[in-house]
Amino acid sequence: MHDRRDPSGAVWHGLLSRFVAPCLSQIKFVDLNELKWSVNGFGSERCVAGLFRERGVAEFDPSRQGVTGRQAYFLDVPGTESAPALSVVSFTATEKMGAPTEVRIELTHPQQLARADYLNVDATFSIVPDDGATRKFSGFIARFSTIQTTRDYVKYQVVLRSHFARLEAVTRRKIFQHASTPDIIAAVLCGHGLREHQFSFRLRGQYRKHLFRMQHQMSDLAYVHMLAEKAGIYCFIVETQYGDEIVFADDVDHYIYDPRLIVPYREAAGLEAGGVEAVTSLRTHTVTVPQSFMVADYNPEQAWERFRDEANVAPQDPTTYGQPYIYGTHHLDQAGAKWEAQLRHEAAIAWQIVYEGQSNILALQPGRVLETDLVLPDAPKGQVIVEVTHSGARDASYTNSYRAIPADRRFRLKLEPQTWAKVTGTLSARVTSPDKYKYAYITASGHYTVRFDSDFETWPNGGESVPLRLAKPFAGKGQTGMHFVALDNDEAVISCRDGDPDKPEVIAFHHHSQARDLVTNDRRWLSRNVIRTQANNKLRMEDWAGQEGIKVSTEHSGKSQLNLGYLVNSRLEQRGEGYELRTSGYGVNRAGKGLHLGAYDRPAATGQQLDMQETIAQLESALELAKALASSASGAKAEPADTDAQQQMKADFDGLKQPALLMSTPASAGIVAGGGVQLSAQDSISAVAGKSADWSVLKRFTVAAGERISLFAQKSGLKIFAAKGAVEIQAQDGPMSFIADRDVNVASVNSKVNLAGAKKIILECGGAFIQLKDGSITLGGPFDLFFKTITVQKQGKASQGPGLPVLPSGKVGDLPHFLEISHHYEDLEPVRNAPYKVHLRNGTTLSGTLDDKGFARLDGVPPGKGTVELSEDARQWAGEPKRPNTDSDVATDAQSAINLVRKFL
Repeated sequence: MHDRRDPSGAVWHGLLSRFVAPCLSQIKFVDLNELKWSVNGFGSERCVAGLFRERGVAEFDPSRQGVTGRQAYFLDVPGTESAPALSVVSFTATEKMGAPTEVRIELTHPQQLARADYLNVDATFSIVPDDGATRKFSGFIARFSTIQTTRDYVKYQVVLRSHFARLEAVTRRKIFQHASTPDIIAAVLCGHGLREHQFSFRLRGQYRKHLFRMQHQMSDLAYVHMLAEKAGIYCFIVETQYGDEIVFADDVDHYIYDPRLIVPYREAAGLEAGGVEAVTSLRTHTVTVPQSFMVADYNPEQAWERFRDEANVAPQDPTTYGQPYIYGTHHLDQAGAKWEAQLRHEAAIAWQIVYEGQSNILALQPGRVLETDLVLPDAPKGQVIVEVTHSGARDASYTNSYRAIPADRRFRLKLEPQTWAKVTGTLSARVTSPDKYKYAYITASGHYTVRFDSDFETWPNGGESVPLRLAKPFAGKGQTGMHFVALDNDEAVISCRDGDPDKPEVIAFHHHSQARDLVTNDRRWLSRNVIRTQANNKLRMEDWAGQEGIKVSTEHSGKSQLNLGYLVNSRLEQRGEGYELRTSGYGVNRAGKGLHLGAYDRPAATGQQLDMQETIAQLESALELAKALASSASGAKAEPADTDAQQQMKADFDGLKQPALLMSTPASAGIVAGGGVQLSAQDSISAVAGKSADWSVLKRFTVAAGERISLFAQKSGLKIFAAKGAVEIQAQDGPMSFIADRDVNVASVNSKVNLAGAKKIILECGGAFIQLKDGSITLGGPFDLFFKTITVQKQGKASQGPGLPVLPSGKVGDLPHFLEISHHYEDLEPVRNAPYKVHLRNGTTLSGTLDDKGFARLDGVPPGKGTVELSEDARQWAGEPKRPNTDSDVATDAQSAINLVRKFL
């Protein structure tokens, strides 16, 4: 046989002598199979290849007569005029489950071809055997290469890929929400312009909607492949009258069974020469796979337990061994855990037995069920093709090699987590809200919606993502933790748990050029540590050496502030030191166990909280002075001070054994009021001064006592002066005594002295007396009566009216006595309309109901002590636990008696 590469071979001489001998000098050879010439002067071209087609290649090329089945290979490129002249030299076509079809073709053409006519253009490769159905591969030309150029022809290599491969050209970050895996796959395919007839879903399983899925730095093809892996979906390419179609399936009944394909298995060669399709080589590979899989994960929305499960889909198979444990499979409940474990074991079992074969069966394709006359022990229902490689050439017969698994097993794509996208580091995003909320747009769980900076899709405001958890420095049970709310457009830092893009969380926030940091090098702020909210609520800690300070501030109530340490103004100028507590609103200082305000220093914060040695020493000194004066008063028969009460108060003050208010200072203390000053005590008020007690009152000074007023001066006497006006002293319901150890002077400097008695007046000295009674005057004495006057006149009788002042009629009434009850919970919520009982010491019980403010007043309650019994709120707290009442240490159970002792006014 001649050398086909020699253009001077016998076949060509025969051809030329028969058809073109007259124009031999004008012939230009282009290819062995294609020939054209140009005749000088005629301006015309004629393709000799047409002669080959008209008369048959075999007639002129005896070497072609040995090609089995007389197969032909064609590449059709619709719309490209030069395509019909393409001649296929060889091809290799690869089909694989879960992947696009790829056909590599080498062709020749007599011309230089334009890249734009072929690259990225739809095309169809056909295998047309003389004695069988045509096999087509549709798609687009993904690669167009010129690999050889001669004087006679140009050789090209073309890579034809199914339209599924277009997904490989796009890499993106994309968000999907509230969509199932088939929904997401369909959306990706439609995004590439694929129409409904170009893909289909044949699914048996039910696929729940995913709340959130993120494609992260993956090609669309890789992302669809990953989604299919995770969902237990496989896909393969089939050819229809409209071209290539992607079929997505998930079970054995979605394999291609019709028409039934049964072929012989023969290791002998040469069967193909007779046109018989057969499997000519078959190998079986088996591997030990895990006996079962265990998976587990944690769902924060169902945090009471972790969901764990295991699965063994081949419990009767003794060749399996082991159990991989996989954490973080992103299932949300127990059913999801079971499915994830089952999927992984099904995928392992699917690849436990793999057949590798060779054949000349043109109909082989992924998903096709193949049966042979040799029954395989592990594949009684045949093999399902998972991968096939077709090949052929001008000088080689069509053949293929394939891989398959038993057709009675569900095919699953291999789960390859190492190929799945992982988020290393962090992502940036912006907090969103429906309408630029002034306050946080937040869920009942404290989650935020964000727009990822990588996402440019159109979403409704506030719906750019599912609500994401916010990581905090601390988050504990009982709603404890730390949470600074984020507002619309704040820049969030996103991290993905387990590196999974489908598990994003907000872990922090960043400042940026439009929202500057609150601590910078401006104005010496670099030494400040600041927490500040949007409303300028602020905690500032200054660390500048020698100017350390803390400021807690809010804009409300005219900048309510607590300033500690070195105090400065807005210009950093010192305005004080120590501490300052200020507000333009109300101020209340409460301490349930007692409050000590002291001016005694404890340098460097030494000592105990309740250190008050100096204060107690002052109280003891005052008590000793009070006892001494009380003793003197008792000796003088005056009313002594109640030093027992002072003793008790000192004991209460010492260590604040009772909830007392104690103020002390080594220097002076002052109370200055623009209005009035009121002192009130339910028991007693004691005042002790080591030197003087001075009261200066511009208008009136009044003292009223319910029982007695006692004034005692131990050394220098008692003076009562009225610069103007009268001095009145009355004993309205008792006697009055004026007693002096020495002289008693009664005088009127500019007027008169009147002594009057309603019944009698007696002047007595040394036994002598003058008695005025009933209008008579009686003089008497043990000795003489002397009249030292010029005359003594006796006139007619006369009398003078009594001239006595009128005292208030009746007695001063007793002071009113009453009891007030106020009951509330520790959050100051009033205990409304709750019943109460008051047990008095005399055995009387009073009962009633508090008002809607938790308050009641009982008038006419006698003084003394008693017991108050308070019951639960009358409202129904649906589903809420009963609240403790820390104000009165009262249990809220209405059955519990309350020993709350109060002193009645």
